[in-house]
Amino acid sequence: MNTKLIAGGALTGLILAGVAGMVSAQSVASANGLTKEQAIEIALTEVPGQLIEVEREREDGIQIFEVEIRNAEGVEMELEIDAETGEILEVEAEDDDDDKDEDSDEI
Repeated sequence: MNTKLIAGGALTGLILAGVAGMVSAQSVASANGLTKEQAIEIALTEVPGQLIEVEREREDGIQIFEVEIRNAEGVEMELEIDAETGEILEVEAEDDDDDKDEDSDEI
């Protein structure tokens, strides 16, 4: 009977060590910032719709995810998310009229 208790205790110890290792790995991932998938989840929670594009880039000295989403009304929205904290820094509608105004000679 003591052999069964020792074997059970050893197995429990191995399982707990495995769980602690997984938690530790998650903490390291969080310390390194967001994953692309986490940035997408944050963006789609803020602006539900269809994902168009995701890019990681440096802007104003910080790493950001720039996420483009087409919302239910068909408007393309651009979100900037801090790649370290997950904070939404900016949400704006893509304005195609800006390009037309620059190239147009109309008065």
